[in-house]
Parts: sequence; structure tokens; C-alpha cells
Amino acid sequence: MSTHQTIVVELGCSRIKVGFAGEPKPRRVLSSGDGGALGIDDGMCTSSCTWNHFYSYLSSSSDAVIGSDNAHSKVTSSYDWEKTLYPLFSYILTSILFIQRPSRHRILVLMNDIFPPRHLREALLRVLLDYLNLGSVLLVNGGGFGSVQYLLEGMNLSSNPLMTQQPKASLVVDIGTNEARVAVLVPGASFLVETYQAIPAGYQAFLRKVLALYQEANEDWATNATVEDVNVIVQAWMSAPNTDISTAATTISVELPTLMKQSNDLSEASAVSSTIQVSVQPLLEAFHQVYLDYTQPTSLVYAILNSVLASPIDFRKVALQNIILLGGGSVALRSFGKGLKVEVETAIKVACGVSLGDDTQAMEEEKKDDGMEVSSIAQGRFQSLKAAVERSGGQEGGVQVKYPDPFAADVAHWIGASVMGKLRLSNEDWISVDSSVVSARGERLRR
Repeated sequence: MSTHQTIVVELGCSRIKVGFAGEPKPRRVLSSGDGGALGIDDGMCTSSCTWNHFYSYLSSSSDAVIGSDNAHSKVTSSYDWEKTLYPLFSYILTSILFIQRPSRHRILVLMNDIFPPRHLREALLRVLLDYLNLGSVLLVNGGGFGSVQYLLEGMNLSSNPLMTQQPKASLVVDIGTNEARVAVLVPGASFLVETYQAIPAGYQAFLRKVLALYQEANEDWATNATVEDVNVIVQAWMSAPNTDISTAATTISVELPTLMKQSNDLSEASAVSSTIQVSVQPLLEAFHQVYLDYTQPTSLVYAILNSVLASPIDFRKVALQNIILLGGGSVALRSFGKGLKVEVETAIKVACGVSLGDDTQAMEEEKKDDGMEVSSIAQGRFQSLKAAVERSGGQEGGVQVKYPDPFAADVAHWIGASVMGKLRLSNEDWISVDSSVVSARGERLRR
């Protein structure tokens, strides 16, 4: 049995990361796939041991699947959550971390991808503190912004390697599975709540947008296509020798999983090829709409600049110089076009009215010729940030988008929580059996 005491768990939208505090990476990453289910075998029960896509449990517009494929019920009570959470955490403790007898001296740092509803929070505390007998729990909410600051504060984010002083602000962009979240962080404190932005610009949302545009273009293969097919197209295009948006080929050859399955189901005489030529224009258009179009309130660049405008004026320039890309979506799109960093930097400059190079300016003029004329209101929305974005006379300025290298962007939140657990911060709101009581309706309250 491990001698480590502090357990670190990140409940993401599609992945669950598990490990011990002080370690540089999770011991195990559990993935439910694209809307699929993760089978849990804790050796004690079989009816409620299926952990579905985390987002499905929290969606108010869809029914979650618990247990068998035929049992459809929305998780609406603490008891329903307990039936789902107990097998999951029992499996994590016993089968992954090999903790046979959880005791009161063990503590757990639990990081949520969202702010948990009341029923989920109650069930979490009851399962962890009462059923599994852990000593105390620290709930780190808000999409990991509460933990990643402990990682970033130990890094040199400045573009000047000789400058070791931590910048007074940074702008964190977390591109997840379903959503993208943006907030300004300052050292020694949590993120600035007024700068928090959440938009439907996750990687899966991008793939769904691509699929919708292919279907609108009446592509024959897109009628029965899935998000998995679109993901194959995106990855194939990014792995092509030339993916510069301005000079890339207009079509790409891909082998789609749906067509492969159809080909396997047909007889050899009537089998069709699963490799087709696909236009990349809907793909590029979807990327522009979801991430780069500053005229759309749901785009990533709009959220970034809106977050900067919501921050104190003396933080704006330094926040634009320290934009940090996190999350699995930022990893999946890292090589898109000229690179996600370059594409976002260019889009921010365009939105703020900064003059560009000849090639980039020509691309913007081409968009106008295609009927993508930008209104005067949209053009002036972020003009107040022009002085902070452009460089002039050798003065500091500009936009710098970066990854948290050498750390992987998709595990940065967990690493930050690992640091938190190692520090055992006494000023955080640790919840334990001794410091809380349970109300008559089952809600655990602070004394």
C-alpha cells in the first residue's frame, strides 16, 4: 500500500485524472470516450457501475444513462448521485491507487470541471467522508482555475529569459471537451471573477460545427457521418505536409470510420472504397467561426478580449502578453493552420485594429470579398486595446500566446492540484467530518 497521504482527483467533462499529491503526472487517466461509458468494477456491485460522460450527468437537456443501456433517468437527487459516485471512487481508491483501507488520516483534493450543483456536492461529501472514511476533502471548483495558479506561479512566463519576476497577471484559456473557459489570474490570489468567460468552443463543439457545415454543403458522405469521422478529417489535415490556411490544398484524402464499417458490412462484390476526397473549406470555416471570428460572442477570440476588457486597466497589457493555452482541446488543435498560437495571436491583432503583414492583410481582404464584411460596431468593439496589442518604437507590447511547456497542457490543472495537495494549505476550505454537520435534508454544512 502506498505511503502517500493526499489523493488528487480531477473530474473532467470526459476524463478523470487520478494520482497522488507531489507527483508530476496522474497515475491513471480514465476516459469515457466520445459520449460513451466507462465500465467500473469495484468487486461489490454491478447495477450502478457505469460512469458515463460526465457532461451528460450535468446537462439539463439530456437524460443520463445509469447502469444498463435501457435505464434512462436523469440524476436529480443526492441519492442518485451517491449510487453513481460510490462505485466510481471505490474503484479509484482500491483498483487504481491500491488503498485497501481508507482512513481518517487520508485527505483528498477534488477538482471539478464545473461548479457542482447542490445534490452533487452533497453526494460527494457523503460518499467520501461517510462511506469511504476519508479524513478531509478540498473541493477546488471552477474549471481548474483555482489550482493552475500554483503551477503557473512557479514558472517563468516572461518572453525574456533573463526576467525571473512573475508577471502581475496572466490570461488562462482552457479549451476543454465541450466548453472553453477564459479568466485573468493574478499571483497570490484566485482568478478575477469578473473576467470569467465560458463559451461553447470546446473541441467536441468544434467537431460538431464542422460536421454541420459539411452537411449544409450537401456532401454525400456527411449524411450518415459522425463526430468520429470529422475528427479523422481534422487530424488528417493537421498531419498533412502543408496546413498553412493561405496555401493549403482544397481537398484531402481520408479514410472515414463510418465508410469502413459500411464497406465491411457489404459483400465483396458490392463493397465501396472507404477512402474519399474531402473539401477542407468547411473545416477552415468552422475553425474561424468557433475560435477566430471576433464578431461572434461565442468565439474564443471574442471571449479572450472581453475578459481582458473586464480586468483592471493596469492588468490588460500584461495579460495580453501572457496568454496561456490549457486543456485537451488546445493540445488537439496545436498544429492547426500555422499553429493555434499564431492563429489566435493574428486574430486578436485583427480585432484590435493592428496593422498586419502583407500576406495576412491579403487574407483579410479575401474574406471581405467573400461577403464577410465586418460592421463598424464590431470593428470598434476592441479598438481600446490597440495600444496594448501593437508594438511601437521598441516598447513593450504585443500579444503572446503560449503553452505551459514543459508541462503538458491537458494535465496542467491536475499538476496544479498536485502542488496544492503537497502544500496542504491551511487557509483553504477543507471539509471534514469534525468540522461539518449534516442538516435535516442531508446537506453537509460548516459549523
